[in-house]
Amino acid sequence: MTVALRPYQESAIEGVREAFRAARRAPLLVAPTGAGKTVMFGFVAQQTASRGKRVLILAHRKELIRQASRKLYDAAVPHGIIAPGHTPTRDLVQVASVQTLGRRLSDPRYSAPDLIVVDEAHHAVAGQWRDIVTAYPQARILGVTATPERLDGKGLGIEAGGIFDALVIGPAVADLVTGGFLTPTRIFAPSEAPDLSGIRTRGGDFEPGALADAMSKATLVGDAVAHYARHTPGQPAILFSPSVAHAEAMAEAFRAAGWRAEAASGSTPPAQRDAAIAGLATGAVQVLCSCDLISEGLDVPAVGAVILMRPTKSLGLYLQQVGRGLRPAPGKTHLTVLDHAGNTLRHGPPEMPRQWSLAGRTKKDREAVPPTRQCPTCFAVFAPAPACPECGHVFEVKSREIEHVEGDLVDATDSMAERWGRHRPLTEVLREARDEDLKAIAKARGYHHGWIKHVLASRHGRAA
Repeated sequence: MTVALRPYQESAIEGVREAFRAARRAPLLVAPTGAGKTVMFGFVAQQTASRGKRVLILAHRKELIRQASRKLYDAAVPHGIIAPGHTPTRDLVQVASVQTLGRRLSDPRYSAPDLIVVDEAHHAVAGQWRDIVTAYPQARILGVTATPERLDGKGLGIEAGGIFDALVIGPAVADLVTGGFLTPTRIFAPSEAPDLSGIRTRGGDFEPGALADAMSKATLVGDAVAHYARHTPGQPAILFSPSVAHAEAMAEAFRAAGWRAEAASGSTPPAQRDAAIAGLATGAVQVLCSCDLISEGLDVPAVGAVILMRPTKSLGLYLQQVGRGLRPAPGKTHLTVLDHAGNTLRHGPPEMPRQWSLAGRTKKDREAVPPTRQCPTCFAVFAPAPACPECGHVFEVKSREIEHVEGDLVDATDSMAERWGRHRPLTEVLREARDEDLKAIAKARGYHHGWIKHVLASRHGRAA
């Protein structure tokens, strides 16, 4: 059975084909969370296997392995799974746990692949990922990701120490929202981001331990519960915490307020973790408080809110987290982002256009503040606009009236020189000039109207 692709998916796959035809070994396909990356690389795997070629799909989380296997099953693609609890098969397509295959590279039961698909390819820069790629030097590589850079903003291209040699840009988030493939967002953020001035940076992001302490203040915890009740009461929500202890504390705070909340992390027993995630879809869980668990691979379209309580300098992590709630669902009109971490102020709305590069972004680019506007009335965050799309607050337009009078411009050089002296220092001239003299100088030189104010203020030793 052939998978029915959306037009933008067909275009993206054609971009991959063009990269291979141009003798590129390892193109990287970039498409937002919710664009159907698993469907796209599943289609590529199906087409490759139909020609008798072997395909190896790499993933680092159990959820991603399940997701890839499910899409291949839906497309009637025979495949095996290389992971604990699965018997090796001779199928042309294999979905493999990076950790498991990394330990079994010498196992003769696994044939060399012709194509390696790297899911969530922003991880594929070192360790077992690179060991596997290096073990099969004849194989082509296809990377797929929504965020083609590392945590610290460095690129994934060969020149940046990565493995990819071509960039294939898929659809933008805004395009998918317009087409109805993703939901729009409504963002509410604090009037000021949390004070993180004392938090050190480690590995390109805030140091986790100190970050958890900063985000555990009673006012922040209380605000998170109160804003959920105000903006998204009862809706399935995912809360992102900076630590396991913080996630557990947040779950307890929500339960104390009467909401069904659970905490989940990598240390949570698998059965309990899976039940908590499944509870978002059934209503058994209203708020899932997570730590480093479901930034990737979670597919629960019913999620109507994400609550950001982990400040991050990583654009990739921010987009992955918000992306958990962008999938459409019946009756779902938008995703509400409750940003107590200030990440939307730091990185901009998810619909904002992004410029990706295999070389990554410079430190200056990573620290640049995106063009956003925040409403002083309801604290909504949005792209610059004259009015708030949430409450209708109209921003004051600061302008100045310019008076036009008839007359001709004349050369005032000689008269000005006669009054002030041709060789007197400008600072001395300005110190003695009267208001009408300053107006004449400003007019003659075309200075901005604030120049006179600045000169007068400097006389009194204060800032303009």
